[in-house]
Amino acid sequence: MSTFEERMEIRTDLLSGKVPKRVPIYVNFQLDAACELAGIDLIRAHYDPELMEKAYSKLCDTFFADSLPVLNLRFAPAYQALGSKNWVMGSKGSMQHPEIEPMRADEYDDYTKDPYGYMMTEILPRICAALDTDPAGKAIALAKAYQQYNRAAASQGAIIGKLVQKHQYGPGLITGNLLAAPFDFIADQLRGFKAITMDLRRCPDKVEAAVNATLPLMMKQATLSKVKPGSSINFIPLHLAPYINMNQFEKYYWPTLYKMVCDLDKMGIPCLLFAEENWTRFADHLAQLPESSIIIFEYGDPAEMKEKVGKNHVICGFFDPTVTLTKSKEECLDYVKRLCDTCGPGGRFCFRFDKGVISIKGVNVSRLAACLEWVRDNTDYR
Repeated sequence: MSTFEERMEIRTDLLSGKVPKRVPIYVNFQLDAACELAGIDLIRAHYDPELMEKAYSKLCDTFFADSLPVLNLRFAPAYQALGSKNWVMGSKGSMQHPEIEPMRADEYDDYTKDPYGYMMTEILPRICAALDTDPAGKAIALAKAYQQYNRAAASQGAIIGKLVQKHQYGPGLITGNLLAAPFDFIADQLRGFKAITMDLRRCPDKVEAAVNATLPLMMKQATLSKVKPGSSINFIPLHLAPYINMNQFEKYYWPTLYKMVCDLDKMGIPCLLFAEENWTRFADHLAQLPESSIIIFEYGDPAEMKEKVGKNHVICGFFDPTVTLTKSKEECLDYVKRLCDTCGPGGRFCFRFDKGVISIKGVNVSRLAACLEWVRDNTDYR
């Protein structure tokens, strides 16, 4: 059996509920970390495919994984062509998401009546400076940004193709589209964290109506042409739930998220959900999701989450790679062993960091590499 075939078998067993021959490893380093590791300027790498390829290659040669371990979802040239305010490049090249408030509190009704139309005519020109102009200017700006996006996507695609062939990587857990919980879309992209928490007290009915009106937008994004039922897995990072109370969560956050995930499951499209911060108090809700759902946990007790969620759902996360800076190699390996021994038996567990590694300076490279190799060599729970 080739390396690729073995990885495909392990992945298939993981997703079908069988106990794989070992725990799959699907870790995530950002382009930022890859460039630091290779000693490459991040800003230049955004625009130079050769530099990006060198950075990706160095990281792939350094860390073992079953799928490409580098993730870059934000193409800087396209955002800069739009004059984006919600995704901007920092002074050292990192793509950052500042708090913005493009929709005013008195505009909920306008948005709810026609979310897509209002986004196009009112919100996007406020988020993207290049679109704040006449129709002809908007068309030109969109065409330029689309060209930049396609060029960047094609370059990255070619790099990924080479590395997948070289290292015989299998597909990872994100093979579809990037989505948002409808509540998170309102909070992250339209109102901002501070404003949405005020709105929940000031105009909760309008928030609820806007969230419900956003669900069809997210479903459209979830089923774009490249998403193929039976093979695609959509990704949903979950943001705001840990910062609201249970009543607010159950009324405004959970219903549309639950419906979206369930409706996609019925179409044969599972979802990978990243439970950012601590979702322990929502564990019973996550357990209600379709069994095709995969949940990454940033914080929480692995044993408790395995018991409440991991019996019927694939779970991962919990491992903070920054511990490699403060613990010895033996302590790091013991940490990994305890996590795998807790979550690995019975299957439905893959090894993944609690969040992507943004800076390589935040980890000890040799110790982290040893942790991944230990998982590869010591996790047969059949």
